[in-house]
Amino acid sequence: MSLYQGVRKQTKQAGIALVEFAIVATLLFALLFTIVDFALYGYVKLTMQHAVREGARYAITGRTDLDPDEDEDGNQERGKAILQKIDLSSNGLLSKVVTTNGIKVSSNGSYINDGTFGASGDAIVLEIACEWPTFSPIIYPLLNDGKYKFVVKTAMKNEAF
Repeated sequence: MSLYQGVRKQTKQAGIALVEFAIVATLLFALLFTIVDFALYGYVKLTMQHAVREGARYAITGRTDLDPDEDEDGNQERGKAILQKIDLSSNGLLSKVVTTNGIKVSSNGSYINDGTFGASGDAIVLEIACEWPTFSPIIYPLLNDGKYKFVVKTAMKNEAF
């Protein structure tokens, strides 16, 4: 029998579990942030698509009653009324995601810049360019400036008004 038979050799592994946990937890939290980030992006995109559709449904009627500020001549502008409808339907996201002020409107293949949103019977397309920032460390380097860029569109035909 050897004198050292019952004595175990001491190894210096104190704290190894903590280091392993730190590495695994970092990866798991990064993955969790990525999943939440994709879910939030999906919510924002679908909400904006819904808001643009509601704005188009309002636009095809030719109404102007939602214009928040009438002009000095007492007229309500159809474009401002449609933007107001989109803002009301977007749960407050319109001002956070829109990249340019206003809406691109096209009728019969050409863009309309006069604020009329097409005449009675015209097919119109409402289009808003949006961007939403990411907070995921995995996705951030893959996007330009760390932002999702997307466009929401809806096409409808104007009613008789």
